Amino acid sequence: MRVVIVGNGPAGVEAARLLSREHEVVLVEKETVSHYSKPMLSHFIAGLVEEKRLFPYSPEWYERNGINLLLGTEARRVDTSKKILNAGGGELPYDVLILATGARPRLPPVEGKERFLTLRTFEDAERIKKLLDTEGEMIVVGGGFIGLELAGNLAKRGYKVTVVEKEKGVLGLDEELTGRIVNVLREAGVEVLLGTSVLKVTEDTLLTDRGELKGRLKVCAIGIEPEVSLAKASGIETRRGIVVNRRFETSAKDVYAIGDCAEYNGIICGTAKAAMEHAKVLVNILNGIPDRYLFERRSSIFKFGDFPIAIVGVPRGRGVWLDRETKAFYDGEDVVGVVVLEDMKKAQEWVHHFLEAPPPPEEPPPNPPDPPR
Repeated sequence: MRVVIVGNGPAGVEAARLLSREHEVVLVEKETVSHYSKPMLSHFIAGLVEEKRLFPYSPEWYERNGINLLLGTEARRVDTSKKILNAGGGELPYDVLILATGARPRLPPVEGKERFLTLRTFEDAERIKKLLDTEGEMIVVGGGFIGLELAGNLAKRGYKVTVVEKEKGVLGLDEELTGRIVNVLREAGVEVLLGTSVLKVTEDTLLTDRGELKGRLKVCAIGIEPEVSLAKASGIETRRGIVVNRRFETSAKDVYAIGDCAEYNGIICGTAKAAMEHAKVLVNILNGIPDRYLFERRSSIFKFGDFPIAIVGVPRGRGVWLDRETKAFYDGEDVVGVVVLEDMKKAQEWVHHFLEAPPPPEEPPPNPPDPPR
């Protein structure tokens, strides 16, 4: 079977690694560098790891594993009827096509937003690191996991960091959990401004509804927008992301989507851990092993400086502290989400608990959209 994969991020490279054992694999990537660890980018910026540790797979590794890696190659359109991917001025036939196109950073609709830097690629990290060495301080807009990991790692190295978050909570969590996390960050030296909206960005300042912040280095980390342009151009159903079912089937036959670009029932997972899990489930399916991904039971583990936190399932509904480190969330009598602070052994127990619960019923693939005119 000939498998063509678009995207060399955590989902794409994991799918390629596993599929190459039994199938012909072509991996198409528009960037010009081989796979790097996106979760380690903030560590690299802070000087906690060297550049070489970001790149786990050498060009020789791809060759040894029989993966045809096409760097600097942009995928433009899929002819789903002929099963051909148009990329880099050529045509790539496929038996199975996997879209692992990732996501791009989201920016707020404010004047001067082009002055923000974002952290999504190795090139982004190099640019931020260079400016950080000059400025010695940073303003981070966004209280999600990327922004908080960056702030925590920089504070660990003694940099001055201010986090600005529009909502009154971080990571979409409630007031109690937010309070615990913010206290840890503040103790590490991070200034955290909650309930603060950005109004304007200038070269030297960030204007908010609570006043002006001085700073030339401003990083926006308010979320992602799934990269769906290839799917849209090819008549494949999209909403925020590329619409899939639990088997990662799209509306086009033999075309699958995994990682940050995939959307199931309004859910976009948005972490490298989930992207790799997507890849493993899809490889099982393509190899004839029954499997499916339970989006509602996804889990994420982050570390803000020296403070780890795990989010398992969906932390919504009635919240109850089970102990000092664990808060469970209920829908009726059922636990639908758990947040664990610091104790990652306990977090893994909850991950296994969720995975062992009875799965929801099967479902058909997405309906094909009307063909483009």
